[in-house]
Formats: sequence, C-alpha cells, structure tokens
Amino acid sequence: MNGAAGGSGIGLHTRDENLDVIYMSNGCLATLGFEPSQIMTGRVMDFVADPLPEAYKEIYKRRSTDNGELEDEDDADVYCWYTNLKNSSGGTVLHKMVSMKTDDMVIFAGTAYPDASYRIHNELIVQKIDSKGVKQDLNVTQKMMSARHRCGTEGERNLMYRTRNRQAKAAFILENQQTLTEANSSPDAHVTGPLITFSTNANHLIEADMSDLVSYPFLKLVSPEDVLYVSKYFERLIGSTDVMFERFSLLYQPHVIDGDIVVSDEDNQRVVVECLGSAVADGVVLLLRKLCIAPPPKRDTMGNFIRATIAPDSDNGLSLFELLSDDPSTSEAPDRWTLMN
Repeated sequence: MNGAAGGSGIGLHTRDENLDVIYMSNGCLATLGFEPSQIMTGRVMDFVADPLPEAYKEIYKRRSTDNGELEDEDDADVYCWYTNLKNSSGGTVLHKMVSMKTDDMVIFAGTAYPDASYRIHNELIVQKIDSKGVKQDLNVTQKMMSARHRCGTEGERNLMYRTRNRQAKAAFILENQQTLTEANSSPDAHVTGPLITFSTNANHLIEADMSDLVSYPFLKLVSPEDVLYVSKYFERLIGSTDVMFERFSLLYQPHVIDGDIVVSDEDNQRVVVECLGSAVADGVVLLLRKLCIAPPPKRDTMGNFIRATIAPDSDNGLSLFELLSDDPSTSEAPDRWTLMN
C-alpha cells in the first residue's frame, strides 16, 4: 500500500502544559478541513486523536545544566513522532510531526498521510523546489516499512524520537506581500517586501533585538545578493499551500534602528540559513536554521556580490528537509535518531 504524503503545514504553540496554538499555516485546510483560525482558537490536545507521547513533555520542559543555568536552546534536540489528528468531518488523518523548541515556544511541522491513517505506510513522498523553482516529487523511502515500525498501532504511534540538531533556529511571521503592495504604492513596496509581524529567537541568528524587528521589512535583513532570490521564494509560498524549502543568507549586523552604527554590506558577515516556509492566512511563516556564518562575499566582474556557498557539515545534524522527509525507524542513518522512553 502506498502512503503518499497528502500535504503539510507549519505552526507554533506555547511552551507550557497548555500547548495553546499560536499560529497555523494554510496547509491545515487541505489536510484536516479546518481553517487556520479554527486551529488557533484551541490547544494541540484538541486536535490530537491519540494520547500525546509521554515524552512530549520534554519539548516544553526547561532543563538546567549542572551549574544551575538553563540549557542553551541552540543545543536543543529536534523531536519526531507519529499521531492521528482529528479532521473537520470527525475522522482522523495520520501525521508525522517534527517539533523544535525555541526560548518561549515550540515550532512544529506536520506532514499528512490521508490514506495511511491507522495503517502501515510504506512510502514517504515529499515535495522540494529546486534552484530554478521547479517542484519535484521525491520518493524518499521507496521500500516496505519494517515490522518494527507500525504507525497504525497505538503503541507505535506513541513512540517519540529525537535527533541532535545543534544549530540556532528562529521563526518569523510576515504579512502578505500582496497586501503590502496594494496598501503601499511607493516605489519601495517591492524592494522592502513584507513586514515582520512576529519573530522568536531572531537574536540567536543576527545582532538585532526581537522587539525592534516588528514592522521591519524582512528583505532588509537579507543579504543584498539574495534579495531577489528570496522575493521569488515568497511569491511561490503565497501561491501555494505546500511547505517549501530554501537556502539564503542574512546580514549578521542589519541596520534596524536609525542612529545605530551602520555596517556596510562589504564588511557585514553573512549568516547562511536554511528555511522552511509556508503560507498563512495573512502572509507567510518561516522557520530558519543557521548553517554557518560566512565572511562578506566578493564581487563578480559586474560588481555584484557572489552568493555564499558552504560545504556540507555532518556535525550540523539533519537538515530541515531531511527532518521532514526522514523516517526514524527506516532511516538511512539510524544512528542519528534516539528512541525516547
């Protein structure tokens, strides 16, 4: 039986025992039949048909180190689990959930398997956008599930895995590009792009206070050589309900506050990030994971900055794409995943 992925979405919930849903992308309408606004009036438990894994409390627990200090959230693990979510018609849909905690909340991404609920699924098909913007369906698993992974049984659905992912992560919610363009007819509307309406953990990536980023144009945080690239990425996100992946660079020291010292683009380090994005009711939600800090790029013969490139670093752990597409129990790298008790 083929258990092809039937859609995906990104959301945020509080990091406490209430697990209140703060934001939800448009993907929930296709996978569950709920409008995002309906999801955001409830808690995670309101939509989970199975008992939450006992280990889920690890996501919102704030552990202390040996010297009594709170753990560094950049060192926090990423969690993966399977569960059936309730849909609007009263049925259930099997989802693979991937959760990452930040300082004050949990960022989660879910992939639905509508024809595999309460049954074994044997294929994992995800969508990826290549550098030319072409959508590709990638059959990641292409093999039968082993007997030890029966996500159709309650015991297996309550299993939870974690993987080391020691890189800073941040979330941004941006207003709709189309809304901004219609409301602002100035020539800068297309240049500055959508404004930031919410962010968390941004100060773990760049030198900027989160409170100063509200209503700030996101594209002004992006390295000049990547602005057009990211603008096209936003256009694809707004025109789709799919979760899409991209990689680009941010300025390490953006000029956010008037009067602050301006670091020129030539002297500004680049923070190379991978991004998982999805459309929401009034804009887009982005999950960014830092890959590395790169020196300011050189210019080409035309005077344009050359886009930053990085060599693969296995020590960074699984990429965001791998986290959503990999199945812990059939992974090509099983040592990356740890089964939680």
